[in-house]
Amino acid sequence: MKKPLHKHIGGHAKKVGSHFTKYLYERDTIFATIWVFLFIVVLGSIPLNLGVINPIKLSLKDFDSNDLSYSKLEKGIDTKLDSNIVIVNIGYADREVLSMMIDKAASMKPKVMALDAYFMKSSEPHQDSLLTETFKRNKNLIAAGVLSLSGKDGDTVTLTGNYINTASQYAFVNIFNDSLSTIRSYEPFFDDYAKKRYKSFSAAIVEAYDPVAYKKLEKKGTSKVIINYTRSLKKYQLIQYEDLLADNVESSSIEGKIVLFGYINEDPNDISDKKFTPMNSRYYGKSIPDMNGIVVHANIISMALEDNYIKKLPSWANLLIAVLVCWLHMSFFVRYYLESHIWFHLVAKIAQVLSAIFFVWLGIYLFDKYRLKVDLKLSLLVIVLAVDVIYFYEAWAVWMHKKFNYKTVFKPHHH
Repeated sequence: MKKPLHKHIGGHAKKVGSHFTKYLYERDTIFATIWVFLFIVVLGSIPLNLGVINPIKLSLKDFDSNDLSYSKLEKGIDTKLDSNIVIVNIGYADREVLSMMIDKAASMKPKVMALDAYFMKSSEPHQDSLLTETFKRNKNLIAAGVLSLSGKDGDTVTLTGNYINTASQYAFVNIFNDSLSTIRSYEPFFDDYAKKRYKSFSAAIVEAYDPVAYKKLEKKGTSKVIINYTRSLKKYQLIQYEDLLADNVESSSIEGKIVLFGYINEDPNDISDKKFTPMNSRYYGKSIPDMNGIVVHANIISMALEDNYIKKLPSWANLLIAVLVCWLHMSFFVRYYLESHIWFHLVAKIAQVLSAIFFVWLGIYLFDKYRLKVDLKLSLLVIVLAVDVIYFYEAWAVWMHKKFNYKTVFKPHHH
């Protein structure tokens, strides 16, 4: 009599499960798992400076598999236009023209205006005078500054970068990031040693536009916040300053909104004021920055106003996942190492590849569907190291067995 289908499936599942769990609680499996993490600590503490390794290290340093959700899964492609934000392209306008466009936009009664440009030194007196008066006149204008650290221990903090110093509020536009690295996070606030708090450009704009959204942002303090990129430039209303000054813009498109003045160039080969972001079509080995700085700020503002933050799994949880993954794989590898050694390398390599594919997919899926960032780099690393660590552990366990009668599942020349 044939077994029912569900019993066949159950039997096979139980058999497969036994491959992973047969040696799960063996002391050798647990100790070998610990050895993997010891190896990571030891190798991480060795100051290697090998020319062959450095290019690989540098290329992987800025890689994040979650970028695939933007470049391949087209995350945010269905996001609607953000009707709260208007971007005015200032191009290469001089200070007199900047003054004119700010006053023109102000006449249309926006709720907040913000200028992503700063002036390091004086220009023509006439132009400086016009822009100074424009800054002074428009109380809802937030101007850009640069947060600078100085002093022996970097304990002196100043907000600099604006020769025109008459705006009601200045906020720092710095995103503390390597200029060649992808901008995935930012600091909404910065506290100096005296606990004086400086607001970022986007935080100051959110506060002026929506105090409730600002309160939520304020709770994040000075810690890094992952930027949830939901919109390319096409998902924001873009106005050329020539159209604004020529009265080709309806006042209803600006009234009550956030107006961001910043430099925009839609030519992909023009990298002026452009940053690398996860929305870059090339998610590794990037050569051309893809997003103007003002659009990065716009995405941060959109995220805060929509309460659309990315949740980040704490470090201890990522470590716990890595420990469990390593333990389970080690049990699986030990089983084949002892009982089917002829197949060990083939099975181990297949398991490593399939596990790597699965965990990369899982990380992307959680990031794309649930706005949850899970750092699985350590989990992938332990899977790679587990196979080789078995050999080191076996040698140690056998030596301990001979010298001190250490109980182990490994025996001399077992294979």
